[in-house]
Amino acid sequence: MLSIERGKIFTVTNGIINDGFILIDNGRIKEISSKPIKGNFEKINAKGKLVFPGFIDAHSHLGLFALEGGWEGFDGNEMTNPSTPAMRAIDAINPQDPAYKDAISAGITTIFTGPGSGNVVGGQSVIMKTYGEIADEMIIRNPAGLKCAFGENPKRVYTEKGQLPTTRMGTTKVFRETLSKAKEYYENKKKKKKVSFDLNMEALIPVFEGQIPLRIHSHRADDIVTAIRIAKHEFDLDVVIEHGTDAVRVRDFLAKEKVPVVVGPLLNVSPKVETRSASFENPTKLVEAGVLTALMTDHPVIPIQYALIQAGVVAYQGGLGEEKALELITINAAKILEIDKDYGSIEKGKVADIAIYDGHPFSTTGKCDTVLVCGKAVFKGGKHV
Repeated sequence: MLSIERGKIFTVTNGIINDGFILIDNGRIKEISSKPIKGNFEKINAKGKLVFPGFIDAHSHLGLFALEGGWEGFDGNEMTNPSTPAMRAIDAINPQDPAYKDAISAGITTIFTGPGSGNVVGGQSVIMKTYGEIADEMIIRNPAGLKCAFGENPKRVYTEKGQLPTTRMGTTKVFRETLSKAKEYYENKKKKKKVSFDLNMEALIPVFEGQIPLRIHSHRADDIVTAIRIAKHEFDLDVVIEHGTDAVRVRDFLAKEKVPVVVGPLLNVSPKVETRSASFENPTKLVEAGVLTALMTDHPVIPIQYALIQAGVVAYQGGLGEEKALELITINAAKILEIDKDYGSIEKGKVADIAIYDGHPFSTTGKCDTVLVCGKAVFKGGKHV
């Protein structure tokens, strides 16, 4: 067993414990207390330090788009067909990408990562740890979502190829057609009818069974509404909006529909027309409207280690405040990823992914000192173990 002693514990869901103690056993949190926990344990002295749950990036492309090596490491978009649901992130993830260590050094222990937005239907994403050597052993959930994309990106890609879709009408045609074929395939299999095996259609079965959501890249408000109209109302599928630059324009609609939004990236300078309304205040407005909201880096758009700085800017310049901004990269992200039973806060029984900081992580002077993944120290004294 391991104890973290005398740290200022930000539980996220149950307030702050000053001079607190955490007991960890078999990779999980066994006890949290404001009083010393007696026993002969290995101890981490966190006096004067701040203790957080491991941070979560709710949307990235970590391991699929390398910052080094050019085209050789760009494996997130199979842009040869606008509908490629059978593409699987796990088959392209490179856990030796140095960005995984960058994530750990910032206390980011869990990520959602997957295909990019070049195709209307891009493929299956995963939720994984950022510590490890073998992708299969780092996986928390696979698949965890099916990537889809509306707006500029698929239009640009396929206009350059001179094929459909070159308009938003074409994009929704591809989207609706893929879902229609998948629904027929799924219903025929349920009825024990003979079907010709189709790997693309098989990839959509978890979506129709409600096991994973459609993770829909959409910036413009009309694209967001169109995505929900088709996916949720025509096909009764679960939806998460990704990026959601204009989501603030339809925030009451999103709250009514109970559709979550993963906002960002907000620190980059984008040349896109559809991202011109990006603002550090957008997450605040969504949260205030009752929309379940998280933040993304969209790594490598924003290098993953700057996720905490982005959250800090949202907290201070965006007006959300430290407590609510912290939720965007912890419990809210965990809820959207449907892993909040085990992750996203410091609570008894949850997985002991913990980040210990010298100074607040939202500050440029805050430095990560120690990181635990499943109760094991993988970063200590500012160095990888």
